[in-house]
Amino acid sequence: MLLEPDIQKLAIESRQRLVQEFADKYANLRERVRRVPESDARKISEEISCPLEIALIAYLINMDGIMGVKQAVMLLSAELQRRAVVGEDIPNLPGNIMEFALNEGRWISHIYGDFVRQLEIQVRGLANLEEGIQGTSIEVERALSIIAARTKMSETLIAPVVEEWYKEHSKATSMDALIAFGQAITKWNISTLNGKFIQVQRRVMALFRVLRESFLTASDSFIMDANINRIDSLIEELGKPFDEMSQRAVSHFLLHLTPRLATGRGDRSPYVTIGVTSTRGNKAEPDLTSPFDFLERDVKLAKRRIGTERDDYLKQKVARVMRVLKHQGNTQAESVEKCLNELVDRLGVQDSLVDKIIEDSKIAIASVPEAERDQLSVKIVFDFIASNVYGEDAV
Repeated sequence: MLLEPDIQKLAIESRQRLVQEFADKYANLRERVRRVPESDARKISEEISCPLEIALIAYLINMDGIMGVKQAVMLLSAELQRRAVVGEDIPNLPGNIMEFALNEGRWISHIYGDFVRQLEIQVRGLANLEEGIQGTSIEVERALSIIAARTKMSETLIAPVVEEWYKEHSKATSMDALIAFGQAITKWNISTLNGKFIQVQRRVMALFRVLRESFLTASDSFIMDANINRIDSLIEELGKPFDEMSQRAVSHFLLHLTPRLATGRGDRSPYVTIGVTSTRGNKAEPDLTSPFDFLERDVKLAKRRIGTERDDYLKQKVARVMRVLKHQGNTQAESVEKCLNELVDRLGVQDSLVDKIIEDSKIAIASVPEAERDQLSVKIVFDFIASNVYGEDAV
């Protein structure tokens, strides 16, 4: 069981990382927006009828592979409208609109990108614990594990992000937060999301009641009493109207909303399974929301090819990823480093020399003329994949 001081410590660490990431993301967007072709931005502005500043940020969000231009414009415009409704209008001046678009663009990129990806990775372990819960009988040890896993994810991963979101979205309600994060997590439109809210609310409260029941049968102890008190408090908070929920309740609600991958075991819990499907579509490919998602997919797809056909295919796909990373403001050396680290993390590559390869690549890239660096960076990533992912199958 996670104790309150441990929860607070982990939440503070998550919040500190988020603040630094947002500072970097803001600086990155501000720098890159200057390089967006004005003709492209004006075309978006005219076609979708939005301010040029909104079009500029939507263009960058699209270039990052987060979402399409129209969806980005819709989300930015929705927040503009919300602020106007609550009396926090953004002055209709280019500078003010740009500052709003930069700040809100950060949130859209983070929620629909890193946040959702991290959430779906972390929820896989929780899903294994939750599967098979059918009735009101569950082992105390398993119930404790579920509570600990849910608390860690909700209150140290989700809650810090939600708390920062509230700070930057003046007069936002818990319903606003549920919609903003819920759309990203489920990929549903607002009407579908609203229709599922009551069902999710009932199921998460029912699950907590089942977990609570298991503690009542255990021998009396401080841990059991503490868990029962925590669950009682959570059930009460989750039972509130959607626009009156606490930040903690919002975080637990969003965790319950997060898709669980189907295992085919046939014993999925009715308390968790509510017809939510994974954004991966239960397919082999990853979510296609970042350049590295595309890289992971293409590396797997290239396995189906042989010889020069595989090489040509993969080099073309790696070059595309490197172009996107370069457009995002990364140098060739930074792009190589990010690609190799992502490949090690995503594909489970066991290579203790990856740090040395990265350092050698920086020296090699710096030693060749600028005109040759793009081609060399592609070759370094390609060679790493051929040697460490395909191995003997590379020929």
